[in-house]
Amino acid sequence: MDIDISGENFTITEDVAAKRFTISHEGKVIGHADYSDRTASVDDTADGTVRIFTHTEVSPEWGGRGLAAKLVRYALETSAEEGLKFRTTCSYVQNFLAKNDEFDKFVA
Repeated sequence: MDIDISGENFTITEDVAAKRFTISHEGKVIGHADYSDRTASVDDTADGTVRIFTHTEVSPEWGGRGLAAKLVRYALETSAEEGLKFRTTCSYVQNFLAKNDEFDKFVA
């Protein structure tokens, strides 16, 4: 997915092999949201696979532009479209979910 922020173009993609979503600028990865997938456990409200978001990071020089929020939103929307429920150990994703209740039904 390509996005434009203040006239600059960024690309958000999923790197399935690395188990992460990335955000790039001019071909250089400047941020990522890592995840792992596991089979649902008795503590989950899901069946099948649960995606655990473990870490989100955007290079400091790109901070303050809302890039992490765009990256996390894309990661959550893509995961939900795949039919996955998710959990997080990442504080950024936790805070994002607390502010964006449209994802509540996808939390395992």
